[in-house]
Amino acid sequence: MPQQPDPRAAKLRALVLAAEHFRQVVAERFGIGLTEAAAMSHLRAHGSLSARELAEATGLTPSTVTALLGRLEAADLAERAPHPTDRRRIVVALTAEGNAYLDRSEAWLADVLDGVEGADAEEVDRVLDGLGAAFDAQSAFIQEPAAQE
Repeated sequence: MPQQPDPRAAKLRALVLAAEHFRQVVAERFGIGLTEAAAMSHLRAHGSLSARELAEATGLTPSTVTALLGRLEAADLAERAPHPTDRRRIVVALTAEGNAYLDRSEAWLADVLDGVEGADAEEVDRVLDGLGAAFDAQSAFIQEPAAQE
């Protein structure tokens, strides 16, 4: 007998699609592509990253990240800078303009959260933290070789 789909999974998929649409609208508003928006989000979340780390975080190839960084630099949204402790390495960091874009985007995200009726801030924080941890755990599981069977 086939297993019935979990209606919560359908709601979660709808939330993911809404978030992806939000990122697309924000990227279009700022005149950048989705790849640039995703890279900027990773830089905001993790701070300065090497090009290799950014490639791993975004799932892009190193050559694609090189081109991406060129576009971000040309738009004055990110810059390459010497690593703070290892002069042989270069890191990628958001510029003041890149941070300003993300400040505006995060204000819009805060407006989304303000629109959640019937839930207090602590409850929303708990749910968001739980969803983030669950997505991370599920992603790690899916990446395991045994999960490929």
